[in-house]
Amino acid sequence: MSLLSKDLHLTAEFLAFLRAGFFAQILFEGAASRLGWTGLPPLYVDAAHKAFDKLDTWMHDAEDGVPLFNSSWTTPDTFDAINAMGLMKDLKKDSLWLLPLVESALQVPDLSQDRDSVKLLAAALTRSAAIRSANVETLHNLYTKLKSEEHAQQSFAELPDAKNFLQTAHTIVDIFSTDAPYQPDLCERLRVETSLVSCDIRAHLHDARIFLNIYAKEFSFELAEIPSEHALAWRDRKIPAVAAGYWYAYRFSPDECLRWVAVGVRGAPMAAYWRRAGFEPEAAVGWIQYAIPPMLARAWALAGFDPPRTASLLQRGITDPAQAPKKSELD
Repeated sequence: MSLLSKDLHLTAEFLAFLRAGFFAQILFEGAASRLGWTGLPPLYVDAAHKAFDKLDTWMHDAEDGVPLFNSSWTTPDTFDAINAMGLMKDLKKDSLWLLPLVESALQVPDLSQDRDSVKLLAAALTRSAAIRSANVETLHNLYTKLKSEEHAQQSFAELPDAKNFLQTAHTIVDIFSTDAPYQPDLCERLRVETSLVSCDIRAHLHDARIFLNIYAKEFSFELAEIPSEHALAWRDRKIPAVAAGYWYAYRFSPDECLRWVAVGVRGAPMAAYWRRAGFEPEAAVGWIQYAIPPMLARAWALAGFDPPRTASLLQRGITDPAQAPKKSELD
């Protein structure tokens, strides 16, 4: 296994984020078109296609072991590095444009009576899923070519879930790509499914801020753009700005963050999915140990099953708790 230089590692992460962001713009536009959502700015994806021409060149260079960035610099010091920073700023602007639209759509009282909000949420879910899928796939391919086996395996482990998420998003777009009236129950299920999309966008913004400040001496709470009245609590609990930014994006308080970290959940997105399913950290950890997804765990927990029993039944092919025998029935 080859050792990856700091410069190549940064380059890989930076390029994967850029590629995922612009790929997601293209899929977002495609989903919006299928749904008939007309809120996109003119020529929305033109810049994305142009960006890919540059990204392809930089990716080939990286695969040949030529990094885009140099850790000895104090600022981006080449034309390509400056251009890459410009593209990162473009992605940040795109997220800042979309965020309030998604947040507003999620607050609509009756989604079935607001077709534009439904269409936006379905398209935005595709964008969020595309970012995740493209990011881990690009990292896997790039690290594989760089013969960095450990990093490649880490990315590969995330691929199935990421691709399933994207497929789910495509299915949801299909459901709402119709002229028929939207059913209230489906719209409320969409609200739940997309409830974390605004948080995803906030986390992507945090990523962009980190990448845009790779040459800062310290990534501060000011650079993370966490308001000072909120930053104080994170500082008091000695949680660094980089980590705090992700938990803050998913609307966790510092104390909530520490509770999840204490049970071994260090990623804010994972904690957010379990919280959405109604689990406290201490309860979630038992299900996590058996690799049972949050919403599936919720269904079994509500039916009175514990994690070990649920795992045993799932291994037997029983996926519906209503069809599963309880232990008392077998005694």
